[in-house]
Amino acid sequence: MYCAPLGSDAAKIRDFLKRMAGLGKIQIGLSYHVVFELLQKAAPEYREDRLARARLLVELCGKNTFPYPTDLGQGYRFSTEGLWIPRIDLHDFEVDNVVARYADAVARQLNLGRQERRAFCKRRNFVNWAKADERRLKEFPWSAPFGPQFAQSGEFRQYVLGEITRTEANNRFRCYLTDPIHVYNTWFDHYGLDNPIVDRRNQMASMLTLMLSELIAMLADQAALRTRIRSELNATGDNALSSTARNQLTALERDVKTFGSELKSPEELTKNAPRWKQLFGEASAKLAAQILFAFHNDGHDIKNSDGIDFIHAIYLPHADLWRGDRAFSTLLMNNRVDFCSRIVPSLAELPGRIEAAIA
Repeated sequence: MYCAPLGSDAAKIRDFLKRMAGLGKIQIGLSYHVVFELLQKAAPEYREDRLARARLLVELCGKNTFPYPTDLGQGYRFSTEGLWIPRIDLHDFEVDNVVARYADAVARQLNLGRQERRAFCKRRNFVNWAKADERRLKEFPWSAPFGPQFAQSGEFRQYVLGEITRTEANNRFRCYLTDPIHVYNTWFDHYGLDNPIVDRRNQMASMLTLMLSELIAMLADQAALRTRIRSELNATGDNALSSTARNQLTALERDVKTFGSELKSPEELTKNAPRWKQLFGEASAKLAAQILFAFHNDGHDIKNSDGIDFIHAIYLPHADLWRGDRAFSTLLMNNRVDFCSRIVPSLAELPGRIEAAIA
């Protein structure tokens, strides 16, 4: 859609979305996996292509974001803060922590002794050192992919000198961490960095494959046990069970049947896997269980790309409309997962669904 020719159907939908977002009638949420999935492991020759994708993301989403998947379990939801990175990472990018690290790095470069370093790192002394030369604080004394722009722009110096507030400084610093254009430029400026979504996608797909194989094995064992019990109950003649044994085996059959029903229940799976609820929150955890059963019901072979689709789908409870991969969307709708009425399986349907939703 980002490079659709003028007048094409995809271009018309792109312009519709831009217009509706610009008017404030819709909010499209950016997320961690979308940023890195659109980047892929692009080589330098694809820089302009990827930046075109990033610019469209910024136009459509602005600072509208969904939280990092595991932050859902902490109660975070769709926001306009622009934060799609893990909240746990924010400590590392807190501006006061950067100031302390910067002061310590400079003190060591100056070969100051321990007591002198302590004195130098006191805020007043560090500020006086910075004021002495306007060129200071314009670059970081360490290698950091996301740091240079914050220093080169003069924003870091402004904060240290008290010209902007801590909140303003943090917001500006985090922009370099979360703005897709900055992120993509950083990727190409430091080409060779790992794309984190690739490993996480593959890990998620592997986890789903393992869980599905374990589910299939348990269901097979349960079915085999029921068959064996039924054979024993149907035995006649010398092989017939005594009344006591029959009663005991009938009770066991009921328990095995109940166990089989629980194995096929997303609610029971969610209850027995509390970690999912801790990570994704109650609604998304139940949906994740339903998706696992959808794979089973359809005999779906899990691909690596399903890992990304799975992560994307856990935002379904927190969106009014959800646009996903067509095949994955069909899987969810056919299995009637929770909130499936919000799914938009094709791009062509999106304008109509939006207009109906806001009418």
